[in-house]
Amino acid sequence: MNSQSEGSNPSQAGGIHDLVMDLFNALSAIKQLSELDCQIDDEALLVKQALTGLIQYQDMERCSFFMLDDLGCLTNLAGTSIQESLQVVESVPDTPLTFKIGEGIIGAAAATGELQYCRNCLEDPRFERTTDATPPGSLISVPVFTLNRQLIGVLNVSHPQPFYFNDWHIRLLEIYKNILGQLITSQRLVRQMERRIASRTAELESLVAETNQLKEHFASMSMHDQLTGLHNRRFFYDQVEIVVAQHMRYRNSLCLLVLDIDHFKVVNDRFGHLFGDQILVGVASALKRQVRSTDILVRFGGEEFVLIFTNTASESGKVFGERIRQEISKLEWKLGGQKVNVTLSIGLFCLAADSYSDNLAPDIDEMINCADAALYQAKANGRNQLVVFDDHIVRGD
Repeated sequence: MNSQSEGSNPSQAGGIHDLVMDLFNALSAIKQLSELDCQIDDEALLVKQALTGLIQYQDMERCSFFMLDDLGCLTNLAGTSIQESLQVVESVPDTPLTFKIGEGIIGAAAATGELQYCRNCLEDPRFERTTDATPPGSLISVPVFTLNRQLIGVLNVSHPQPFYFNDWHIRLLEIYKNILGQLITSQRLVRQMERRIASRTAELESLVAETNQLKEHFASMSMHDQLTGLHNRRFFYDQVEIVVAQHMRYRNSLCLLVLDIDHFKVVNDRFGHLFGDQILVGVASALKRQVRSTDILVRFGGEEFVLIFTNTASESGKVFGERIRQEISKLEWKLGGQKVNVTLSIGLFCLAADSYSDNLAPDIDEMINCADAALYQAKANGRNQLVVFDDHIVRGD
């Protein structure tokens, strides 16, 4: 039997082995490209990682990518080489190379939308080279597009030897550039989505902040008397609960005063409501000057004000109340050459430190009724005076 017919052909086996290795390397390059993370922030870094796969798995000397910019020029965004993969230091130009559409092999690929193969760069008139660089032997430029055929840029691969690239390289690059185009498109969409989300988040945060400001503004308005600028009855009931809770816990004394402008209806009837408003504003301003920051002062309604002196015993409350009454009596307004003065009647109710047991909190409305009863007694006694509530004064129901 013929021995040659029984054995395998060495050249044929070698060709199959080379073909398998080429296929393996091509699939490895494509696999590496498909596994890149499109959420990488830096587009140049993403492209360089994509080019690294070609250097690692394909026998190419240099790979670069020229990105189409807003001015319609192709500028070198990223590049790598076999020397860089071997950690050999290469000189980097100060400014990246730039080509116009239609200029050189790279520009021709962008202009035609088709792969351009310069088999021998030294003899091909389309090859544009600089005088300070060693020209490659072979060069392939492949346009890269988005899914809707918008040009992204041009993928550039080169080798020192002329006529080096074959049909295998061309087919691989046609597949590679499609995946690269999808990868860049996805990365841009992710960045665009992140920017939109960031923008919308900023808008929503701004709206939330504005809403909170409006909420605080209207909440503040609901707690304030528009005319005098003092807090109102609603604020009083919110704050008095805190004061009572502190009284129960720390056994602090407090004094509650109800203050009413004497004969205020006569002022309104005689001088008009606008002048009456001036009286209210002036009295409110004087009251604010007499109270401490820890005290509670509100316009309770009409010409009536309520004041709570915190951590204040009965005798001190009387002193503070008398000082306020005298201060208001000194106020003076002029209308048509006529001087106008007003006075206050004040009812005072004092809550001593040991007034209530631990299990029985003071009733706010009862405290106000007691102070009101003292106020009515001051009115009955001739006005412009302060009366302290005691058991001899009948409370109003």
